[in-house]
Amino acid sequence: MTTSTNEADGAQPGAEADPGHGNPRAALAALGWSAAVAATVVALGYASYRWASTVSPLEPLPGSPWPYLATWGVLCLACCLLLRWSAGFGSVEGGAYGVGALAFAGIRISLAHRPDLALLWAYAAPAVALIAVAAVFWRLRHRS
Repeated sequence: MTTSTNEADGAQPGAEADPGHGNPRAALAALGWSAAVAATVVALGYASYRWASTVSPLEPLPGSPWPYLATWGVLCLACCLLLRWSAGFGSVEGGAYGVGALAFAGIRISLAHRPDLALLWAYAAPAVALIAVAAVFWRLRHRS
């Protein structure tokens, strides 16, 4: 596919280099994909919490699981959005599996041991910030 350089056409050279840039549909698709992965992880986390009270070797501790589920849901959403943004809002092969598996493992460990939420956020916030820096570096490096 060639790009016209005629200014009367309105097309700019290299306009197709970043198909997600300025495309609201791609951004909404990325947001929808990320929200779906986060909702699935939270639903599976809640199901595993309910299942743990019957047959799982990890017995649930008393208290509500929702603060932990919400925390991991937000972290999963942030990581999925960063993953899609770093890929130019394109599809990422296996990205949902990787982020979802890590978030689900975090939910299971959090529900089994119930760490302090401030401590969980204290470890998670720098990790998400590091992921954001890596995503920015990746986008800048692979920009055409």
